[in-house]
Amino acid sequence: MFKGSFRAGALLAAASLLLTACAGKDDSAAPAAEATPAKHPVFDQKLDRQLLLAVRQTKQAGSASFVHHLTFASGKGDAVQTMNGRMDFTGGRGEADTTWKVPGKLPAEARDALVGTTAGSSSGALSGRYLVDGEQIHYRADGASYWIRYTAADTQQSQDNATLEQLHGTEAPVGGTLLEGLSGAEATQRTDGPDGRRVYQAEMPMNALEGLLPSDIRTHTTRDDSDALPVTVTVDRQGRILEARADLTVVLRKGDALSGFTKLTMDLTLGGHGTSAPKHSPTGTVRTAAKDVLPLRDVRKDGCADFDTGQRLAQNVVGVPCAGPHDVRVLTQVTQGPGSSAADTQSRADTACAIARDMARPAWLPKGAPLWAWWTPEPQGGVGKGRVTCYVTTTRADS
Repeated sequence: MFKGSFRAGALLAAASLLLTACAGKDDSAAPAAEATPAKHPVFDQKLDRQLLLAVRQTKQAGSASFVHHLTFASGKGDAVQTMNGRMDFTGGRGEADTTWKVPGKLPAEARDALVGTTAGSSSGALSGRYLVDGEQIHYRADGASYWIRYTAADTQQSQDNATLEQLHGTEAPVGGTLLEGLSGAEATQRTDGPDGRRVYQAEMPMNALEGLLPSDIRTHTTRDDSDALPVTVTVDRQGRILEARADLTVVLRKGDALSGFTKLTMDLTLGGHGTSAPKHSPTGTVRTAAKDVLPLRDVRKDGCADFDTGQRLAQNVVGVPCAGPHDVRVLTQVTQGPGSSAADTQSRADTACAIARDMARPAWLPKGAPLWAWWTPEPQGGVGKGRVTCYVTTTRADS
């Protein structure tokens, strides 16, 4: 019995050792799986696609604050448009304050080409605020007590509103910044910078101008689609755009109103990624473009209006009550055909307005007040000779 028991015990012990050995082999023989690093959504892609992806990465942050400069440089000083505000990429809305700084020595022709004109003695507005929200754009002129609401029907169905329509960006809620062109830019070189940043040298296609410059300014430029616009872009470690600069000098047209400028550049700075949703909304009086924005020729006798519509168009004004501040008051409208030349047309218009004032001067018209005459032809398809609008301009403090 002893011999048999020993043998059985030996077999059990051997089996136990075998199982232990097998268990040990399984634990030690299998190598630990090495984690594969996730590809970076921007930096690990093809170089020529990285700026497109950087724009997407920026938009995925949800929101951002921005400052954008459009600079026309010359020996007589720089003309600079500054836009600053916030954009909500997710909600499709944004806000922008715009300001023009124009040197005093700039020729009137160049000044008017940049900031537009009015039906008065001054050039177009130098500042204003825009709120872009889906299908609507609200505009508030500097010093105005009301907003103007432009709907998609107002901006898309008329070439007069091309400048406003450009504010509906394709890459961002607020258009007209370098974000509108960077998706099409192809990087040619990338340099690693501090804090995980990357700096790109790239080329932007010439057709990007359509999203970058207002249509009335584009008429003063030239374009060769075989050329490319050099761009420098800086992104953060996550691939989100921080800064961008483009040199557009090549599009300046010789012999044009803007030919006195020697350099044209755009600069964009983005910050507050994910924490900079727009804060403002229209408050107080809101006028509608469909009702209140109209050609000066359509303002009724004794009616009042403001020049600044946010459109950069001299012929359009905002109808406002005469009881409050206003820029212009209409004496009368006179039907009259064109003269033999532009000068003759203006001379005939001045005479018509002088006669109208002498025949019936209203009590609100001060004696000796300068009288303006604005002749316009009948709208396309209209029947008639044309119309002279006789009006006076006022300072808002005196109106």
